[in-house]
Amino acid sequence: MTNNQSFSNVARRFFRAYRNGSVRVGHSFIRRLVEPCLAQQQEIQLRSGLKLQLDLSKGNQSAIFWHDGDVDVHLYWAIRELVPLGGLFVDCGANCGLMGLLARQYRLASVVFIEPHPRLAKSIRANIQLNQFSSACELVEAAVSDVSGEVTFYEDPQNDGSHSVHSDWGSKMNILGKVQCVTFREIITTKNLRKIHFLKIDTEGNDQNVLNSIGDYLRPDFLEIIYVEMPKDREAICHQLRASGYVGFAVTTKSRREISLMQRDYETGGQPSFFEPLSETLHTGGDVLWCGKGSRTAAYLNHLHLVEPK
Repeated sequence: MTNNQSFSNVARRFFRAYRNGSVRVGHSFIRRLVEPCLAQQQEIQLRSGLKLQLDLSKGNQSAIFWHDGDVDVHLYWAIRELVPLGGLFVDCGANCGLMGLLARQYRLASVVFIEPHPRLAKSIRANIQLNQFSSACELVEAAVSDVSGEVTFYEDPQNDGSHSVHSDWGSKMNILGKVQCVTFREIITTKNLRKIHFLKIDTEGNDQNVLNSIGDYLRPDFLEIIYVEMPKDREAICHQLRASGYVGFAVTTKSRREISLMQRDYETGGQPSFFEPLSETLHTGGDVLWCGKGSRTAAYLNHLHLVEPK
Protein backbone atom coordinates (compact mmCIF):
# COMPACT_ATOMS: atom_id res chain seq x y z
CA MET A 1 0.00 0.00 0.00
CA THR A 2 1.37 3.43 -0.96
CA ASN A 3 1.61 6.37 1.44
CA ASN A 4 -1.18 8.07 -0.50
CA GLN A 5 -3.46 5.05 -0.08
CA SER A 6 -2.68 4.86 3.63
CA PHE A 7 -3.48 8.54 4.08
CA SER A 8 -6.70 8.14 2.08
CA ASN A 9 -7.82 5.23 4.27
CA VAL A 10 -7.12 7.12 7.48
CA ALA A 11 -8.84 10.28 6.21
CA ARG A 12 -12.07 8.66 5.09
CA ARG A 13 -12.39 6.36 8.10
CA PHE A 14 -11.85 9.28 10.45
CA PHE A 15 -14.43 11.27 8.52
CA ARG A 16 -16.99 8.44 8.68
CA ALA A 17 -16.49 8.01 12.43
CA TYR A 18 -16.78 11.77 12.98
CA ARG A 19 -19.88 12.06 10.76
CA ASN A 20 -21.62 9.24 12.60
CA GLY A 21 -20.61 10.54 16.03
CA SER A 22 -22.31 12.93 18.39
CA VAL A 23 -20.83 16.12 16.90
CA ARG A 24 -23.22 17.47 14.25
CA VAL A 25 -21.07 20.26 12.76
CA GLY A 26 -17.86 20.57 10.79
CA HIS A 27 -18.32 17.63 8.38
CA SER A 28 -18.08 19.70 5.20
CA PHE A 29 -15.16 21.68 6.60
CA ILE A 30 -13.15 18.50 7.20
CA ARG A 31 -13.74 17.33 3.64
CA ARG A 32 -12.73 20.70 2.16
CA LEU A 33 -9.61 20.69 4.32
CA VAL A 34 -8.44 17.21 3.36
CA GLU A 35 -9.58 16.85 -0.28
CA PRO A 36 -6.76 18.99 -1.79
CA CYS A 37 -4.27 16.53 -0.28
CA LEU A 38 -5.81 13.51 -2.00
CA ALA A 39 -5.17 12.16 -5.47
CA GLN A 40 -8.23 12.50 -7.73
CA GLN A 41 -8.00 8.87 -8.87
CA GLN A 42 -8.30 6.49 -5.95
CA GLU A 43 -8.13 2.75 -5.55
CA ILE A 44 -9.61 1.91 -2.17
CA GLN A 45 -10.86 -0.99 -0.10
CA LEU A 46 -14.10 -0.37 1.75
CA ARG A 47 -14.50 -1.59 5.31
CA SER A 48 -16.60 -4.43 3.83
CA GLY A 49 -13.51 -5.56 1.89
CA LEU A 50 -14.86 -4.51 -1.51
CA LYS A 51 -12.30 -2.81 -3.74
CA LEU A 52 -13.14 0.17 -5.94
CA GLN A 53 -11.50 2.53 -8.37
CA LEU A 54 -13.05 5.96 -7.80
CA ASP A 55 -12.78 9.40 -9.35
CA LEU A 56 -13.09 11.98 -6.57
CA SER A 57 -13.98 14.70 -9.08
CA LYS A 58 -17.37 12.97 -9.53
CA GLY A 59 -19.83 13.77 -6.76
CA ASN A 60 -21.38 10.35 -6.30
CA GLN A 61 -18.02 8.56 -6.36
CA SER A 62 -16.64 11.10 -3.90
CA ALA A 63 -19.59 10.30 -1.61
CA ILE A 64 -18.77 6.58 -1.82
CA PHE A 65 -15.19 7.40 -0.86
CA TRP A 66 -15.99 9.65 2.10
CA HIS A 67 -18.82 7.52 3.45
CA ASP A 68 -16.74 4.33 3.07
CA GLY A 69 -19.43 2.82 0.84
CA ASP A 70 -22.35 3.72 3.14
CA VAL A 71 -24.52 5.39 0.52
CA ASP A 72 -28.16 4.43 -0.08
CA VAL A 73 -28.13 2.46 3.17
CA HIS A 74 -31.71 1.24 2.63
CA LEU A 75 -30.70 -0.35 -0.69
CA TYR A 76 -27.55 -1.79 0.88
CA TRP A 77 -29.84 -3.38 3.52
CA ALA A 78 -32.29 -4.70 0.90
CA ILE A 79 -29.49 -6.35 -1.06
CA ARG A 80 -28.09 -8.07 2.02
CA GLU A 81 -31.49 -9.18 3.33
CA LEU A 82 -33.61 -9.86 0.25
CA VAL A 83 -31.31 -11.16 -2.50
CA PRO A 84 -31.20 -14.97 -2.11
CA LEU A 85 -27.79 -16.59 -1.87
CA GLY A 86 -26.59 -17.24 -5.40
CA GLY A 87 -29.52 -15.32 -6.93
CA LEU A 88 -29.57 -13.01 -9.94
CA PHE A 89 -29.22 -9.27 -9.39
CA VAL A 90 -29.74 -6.89 -12.32
CA ASP A 91 -28.45 -3.33 -11.92
CA CYS A 92 -30.14 -1.18 -14.57
CA GLY A 93 -28.46 2.21 -14.46
CA ALA A 94 -25.44 0.88 -12.60
CA ASN A 95 -23.22 4.01 -12.58
CA CYS A 96 -19.83 2.81 -11.23
CA GLY A 97 -21.31 -0.54 -10.18
CA LEU A 98 -21.34 -0.32 -6.37
CA MET A 99 -24.70 -1.98 -5.71
CA GLY A 100 -24.16 -4.88 -8.07
CA LEU A 101 -20.71 -5.44 -6.62
CA LEU A 102 -22.21 -5.52 -3.12
CA ALA A 103 -24.76 -8.11 -4.30
CA ARG A 104 -21.91 -10.27 -5.53
CA GLN A 105 -19.84 -9.75 -2.38
CA TYR A 106 -22.54 -10.35 0.21
CA ARG A 107 -24.91 -12.77 -1.57
CA LEU A 108 -22.62 -14.45 -4.13
CA ALA A 109 -25.14 -13.27 -6.70
CA SER A 110 -24.73 -13.41 -10.43
CA VAL A 111 -24.91 -9.82 -11.60
CA VAL A 112 -25.88 -8.16 -14.86
CA PHE A 113 -24.80 -4.50 -14.94
CA ILE A 114 -26.53 -2.22 -17.45
CA GLU A 115 -24.91 1.17 -18.03
CA PRO A 116 -24.87 3.31 -21.21
CA HIS A 117 -22.26 5.93 -20.26
CA PRO A 118 -18.90 4.82 -21.77
CA ARG A 119 -16.78 6.20 -18.93
CA LEU A 120 -18.95 4.61 -16.24
CA ALA A 121 -19.08 1.33 -18.15
CA LYS A 122 -15.27 1.37 -18.16
CA SER A 123 -15.33 1.91 -14.38
CA ILE A 124 -17.65 -1.07 -13.92
CA ARG A 125 -15.32 -3.31 -15.94
CA ALA A 126 -12.35 -2.16 -13.87
CA ASN A 127 -14.15 -2.73 -10.57
CA ILE A 128 -15.32 -6.20 -11.63
CA GLN A 129 -11.73 -7.16 -12.45
CA LEU A 130 -10.36 -5.52 -9.31
CA ASN A 131 -12.54 -7.79 -7.17
CA GLN A 132 -12.01 -10.88 -9.36
CA PHE A 133 -15.76 -11.13 -10.03
CA SER A 134 -15.51 -11.70 -13.78
CA SER A 135 -16.87 -15.26 -13.63
CA ALA A 136 -20.21 -14.12 -12.20
CA CYS A 137 -20.65 -10.57 -13.50
CA GLU A 138 -21.30 -9.19 -16.96
CA LEU A 139 -21.92 -5.77 -18.40
CA VAL A 140 -24.47 -4.63 -20.98
CA GLU A 141 -23.19 -1.28 -22.24
CA ALA A 142 -26.50 0.17 -23.40
CA ALA A 143 -29.46 2.26 -22.40
CA VAL A 144 -32.77 0.50 -21.76
CA SER A 145 -36.09 1.76 -23.04
CA ASP A 146 -39.28 0.57 -24.73
CA VAL A 147 -37.68 0.66 -28.20
CA SER A 148 -34.29 -0.60 -29.36
CA GLY A 149 -31.74 0.93 -31.71
CA GLU A 150 -29.60 4.00 -31.14
CA VAL A 151 -30.56 6.91 -28.91
CA THR A 152 -29.03 10.28 -28.11
CA PHE A 153 -27.56 10.27 -24.62
CA TYR A 154 -27.12 13.39 -22.50
CA GLU A 155 -24.50 14.05 -19.83
CA ASP A 156 -25.01 16.24 -16.78
CA PRO A 157 -21.64 17.95 -16.14
CA GLN A 158 -22.72 18.90 -12.61
CA ASN A 159 -24.03 15.53 -11.41
CA ASP A 160 -22.42 12.25 -12.42
CA GLY A 161 -25.55 10.39 -11.35
CA SER A 162 -27.93 12.29 -13.63
CA HIS A 163 -26.95 11.30 -17.18
CA SER A 164 -30.06 10.46 -19.15
CA VAL A 165 -31.73 9.79 -22.47
CA HIS A 166 -33.88 12.85 -21.68
CA SER A 167 -32.38 16.20 -22.65
CA ASP A 168 -34.37 18.08 -20.01
CA TRP A 169 -33.50 15.84 -17.07
CA GLY A 170 -30.78 18.06 -15.57
CA SER A 171 -30.39 21.80 -15.38
CA LYS A 172 -27.68 21.84 -18.06
CA MET A 173 -27.40 18.69 -20.14
CA ASN A 174 -24.74 18.24 -22.81
CA ILE A 175 -25.05 15.83 -25.72
CA LEU A 176 -22.68 12.94 -25.11
CA GLY A 177 -23.52 11.23 -28.40
CA LYS A 178 -25.36 8.16 -29.63
CA VAL A 179 -25.49 5.03 -27.51
CA GLN A 180 -26.99 1.61 -28.10
CA CYS A 181 -30.49 1.15 -26.70
CA VAL A 182 -32.20 -2.18 -25.99
CA THR A 183 -35.46 -3.29 -24.42
CA PHE A 184 -35.35 -5.18 -21.17
CA ARG A 185 -37.19 -8.04 -22.81
CA GLU A 186 -34.30 -8.36 -25.29
CA ILE A 187 -31.84 -8.68 -22.41
CA ILE A 188 -33.97 -11.40 -20.84
CA THR A 189 -34.28 -13.41 -24.03
CA THR A 190 -30.76 -13.00 -25.44
CA LYS A 191 -29.18 -13.92 -22.11
CA ASN A 192 -31.73 -16.67 -21.46
CA LEU A 193 -32.52 -15.39 -17.97
CA ARG A 194 -34.75 -17.88 -16.15
CA LYS A 195 -35.55 -15.77 -13.11
CA ILE A 196 -34.54 -12.36 -11.79
CA HIS A 197 -34.47 -12.13 -8.02
CA PHE A 198 -33.78 -8.40 -7.71
CA LEU A 199 -33.95 -5.65 -10.33
CA LYS A 200 -32.71 -2.18 -9.48
CA ILE A 201 -33.91 0.54 -11.88
CA ASP A 202 -32.23 3.95 -11.74
CA THR A 203 -32.46 5.39 -15.24
CA GLU A 204 -32.90 9.10 -14.57
CA GLY A 205 -36.45 9.74 -15.75
CA ASN A 206 -36.78 6.70 -18.01
CA ASP A 207 -37.99 4.21 -15.41
CA GLN A 208 -41.49 3.73 -16.80
CA ASN A 209 -40.14 3.02 -20.27
CA VAL A 210 -37.87 0.38 -18.74
CA LEU A 211 -40.86 -1.24 -17.03
CA ASN A 212 -42.87 -1.08 -20.25
CA SER A 213 -40.04 -2.84 -22.08
CA ILE A 214 -40.21 -5.87 -19.76
CA GLY A 215 -43.49 -6.95 -21.36
CA ASP A 216 -45.15 -10.10 -20.04
CA TYR A 217 -42.09 -10.90 -17.91
CA LEU A 218 -43.31 -8.22 -15.49
CA ARG A 219 -44.76 -10.63 -12.94
CA PRO A 220 -43.62 -11.67 -9.44
CA ASP A 221 -43.03 -15.33 -10.32
CA PHE A 222 -40.32 -14.28 -12.80
CA LEU A 223 -39.16 -10.92 -11.45
CA GLU A 224 -39.36 -11.20 -7.69
CA ILE A 225 -38.28 -7.76 -6.44
CA ILE A 226 -38.10 -4.42 -8.23
CA TYR A 227 -36.43 -1.39 -6.67
CA VAL A 228 -37.21 1.79 -8.57
CA GLU A 229 -36.53 5.43 -7.74
CA MET A 230 -39.73 6.75 -9.38
CA PRO A 231 -38.66 10.41 -9.76
CA LYS A 232 -41.37 10.92 -12.40
CA ASP A 233 -44.42 9.09 -13.79
CA ARG A 234 -45.16 8.04 -10.21
CA GLU A 235 -48.87 7.36 -10.55
CA ALA A 236 -48.46 5.43 -13.79
CA ILE A 237 -45.68 3.28 -12.33
CA CYS A 238 -47.67 2.55 -9.17
CA HIS A 239 -50.72 1.58 -11.21
CA GLN A 240 -48.69 -0.61 -13.58
CA LEU A 241 -46.89 -2.53 -10.84
CA ARG A 242 -49.98 -3.02 -8.71
CA ALA A 243 -51.87 -4.28 -11.74
CA SER A 244 -49.01 -6.73 -12.34
CA GLY A 245 -49.33 -8.26 -8.87
CA TYR A 246 -46.82 -6.21 -6.88
CA VAL A 247 -47.12 -4.34 -3.60
CA GLY A 248 -44.91 -1.37 -2.76
CA PHE A 249 -42.79 -0.41 0.23
CA ALA A 250 -41.44 3.13 0.45
CA VAL A 251 -38.16 4.12 2.07
CA THR A 252 -38.84 5.35 5.59
CA THR A 253 -38.31 9.07 6.07
CA LYS A 254 -35.46 9.43 8.52
CA SER A 255 -32.66 11.90 9.16
CA ARG A 256 -29.09 11.02 8.21
CA ARG A 257 -28.29 10.57 11.90
CA GLU A 258 -31.24 8.20 12.36
CA ILE A 259 -30.22 6.17 9.30
CA SER A 260 -26.68 5.83 10.70
CA LEU A 261 -28.10 4.53 13.98
CA MET A 262 -30.36 2.11 12.13
CA GLN A 263 -27.41 0.82 10.13
CA ARG A 264 -25.37 0.36 13.29
CA ASP A 265 -28.30 -1.49 14.86
CA TYR A 266 -28.56 -3.78 11.82
CA GLU A 267 -24.84 -4.54 11.72
CA THR A 268 -24.91 -5.52 15.41
CA GLY A 269 -27.80 -7.95 14.98
CA GLY A 270 -30.85 -5.67 15.17
CA GLN A 271 -33.86 -5.68 12.82
CA PRO A 272 -34.56 -2.04 11.88
CA SER A 273 -37.27 -1.21 9.37
CA PHE A 274 -35.91 0.68 6.36
CA PHE A 275 -39.18 0.39 4.40
CA GLU A 276 -42.84 1.00 5.17
CA PRO A 277 -45.97 -0.09 3.27
CA LEU A 278 -46.80 2.27 0.44
CA SER A 279 -50.28 3.72 0.83
CA GLU A 280 -52.76 2.86 -1.90
CA THR A 281 -53.37 6.58 -2.35
CA LEU A 282 -49.87 7.94 -1.73
CA HIS A 283 -47.74 7.88 -4.84
CA THR A 284 -44.46 8.86 -3.27
CA GLY A 285 -41.67 10.48 -5.22
CA GLY A 286 -39.05 8.57 -3.26
CA ASP A 287 -37.48 5.17 -3.78
CA VAL A 288 -39.91 2.25 -3.65
CA LEU A 289 -39.28 -1.48 -3.34
CA TRP A 290 -41.89 -3.70 -5.03
CA CYS A 291 -42.45 -7.39 -4.36
CA GLY A 292 -45.20 -9.89 -5.00
CA LYS A 293 -48.44 -9.31 -3.15
CA GLY A 294 -48.69 -12.00 -0.47
CA SER A 295 -45.03 -13.00 -0.92
CA ARG A 296 -42.66 -13.89 1.91
CA THR A 297 -40.76 -10.68 1.19
CA ALA A 298 -43.92 -8.61 1.65
CA ALA A 299 -44.71 -10.44 4.90
CA TYR A 300 -41.16 -9.86 6.17
CA LEU A 301 -41.22 -6.13 5.38
CA ASN A 302 -44.64 -5.75 7.02
CA HIS A 303 -43.37 -7.61 10.09
CA LEU A 304 -40.32 -5.36 10.48
CA HIS A 305 -42.46 -2.25 10.11
CA LEU A 306 -44.94 -3.43 12.76
CA VAL A 307 -42.36 -4.48 15.35
CA GLU A 308 -39.94 -1.56 14.96
CA PRO A 309 -39.87 0.52 18.14
CA LYS A 310 -41.62 3.86 17.60
